[in-house]
Amino acid sequence: MKTAFIVNSVAVGRCDAIWRRLEEGLRNNGHLHADVRTTDSFGQATCLARDAVKSGCRVVVAVGGDGTVNEVVNGMFGNGVLLDRDLVLGVVPLGSGCDLARTLGITVETTPALKALDANSIKRLDVGKVEFVNLRGEKETRLFINIADLGAGGLVVQKASRAPRILGPRPNYAWGILTAAAFYRARKVSISIDDGPPTSMAIRNTIVANGRYFGRGFLAAPEARMDDGLFDIVSVGNFGTLEGLWHVPKLRNGKHLGLDKVSHSRGRRVEVTSDEEVLLEMDGDLVGSLPATFEIIPNAISVMVA
Repeated sequence: MKTAFIVNSVAVGRCDAIWRRLEEGLRNNGHLHADVRTTDSFGQATCLARDAVKSGCRVVVAVGGDGTVNEVVNGMFGNGVLLDRDLVLGVVPLGSGCDLARTLGITVETTPALKALDANSIKRLDVGKVEFVNLRGEKETRLFINIADLGAGGLVVQKASRAPRILGPRPNYAWGILTAAAFYRARKVSISIDDGPPTSMAIRNTIVANGRYFGRGFLAAPEARMDDGLFDIVSVGNFGTLEGLWHVPKLRNGKHLGLDKVSHSRGRRVEVTSDEEVLLEMDGDLVGSLPATFEIIPNAISVMVA
């Protein structure tokens, strides 16, 4: 079966020796028809994945972090429908943020995407579809496979991208989280789940989760399952500055669901509006703002898992 590897050049640049070793071994692991395509700009992985599918590739492997996986997934779909029912997504986690890989239980060393295709390693998973306002102020529809985050998460991504590069990606993200915990002001939003009556609340974050981890290892939705046809919706309320900083370790370890100012629910459709600007990030990339409507697409895509 023809396989395409969509390679994030920036992520691979950080792990050049690892990728060279992996690339050399591809054809010795059953990928005799491997088609390696490398990105050179943000967003290009979507186009490369779509072109790979049109050229006959039925396995598409994202080599990079969560943002690369997001772009590849969007390239494998058209109007919310997989371009071919038999398509399979693989992940080689080489990026600065690989939270989907954490949920799937894979590493660079254990990913089945670098081995011959094995039906026993394939699982059908859900995907989220979001209608939102993009950074240009236009309405857009986009898919995500791991987690979408409203509120402080967008600020975290923004601050992490502006932190000194010398710190490296993990300290940069930690810097973003601490900055958001210290300075982000809760926004008042209205949330409706499964067309129920809207609930108004002041939130620092509302996490709409398909996967379990975000923010380079924070266990945001410890009870989420990627094959149950439901989002886990976790809202972090109006913590004060010191209180927010105090609870950061609980968010990292998945111990936050029992806190008084944290709510947890499940649903297939989530609508969120606000009279204030509330940022939206998906799979680690800042993409826009509210209003946003989230819908789950059950059993949307086959994914190679551990």
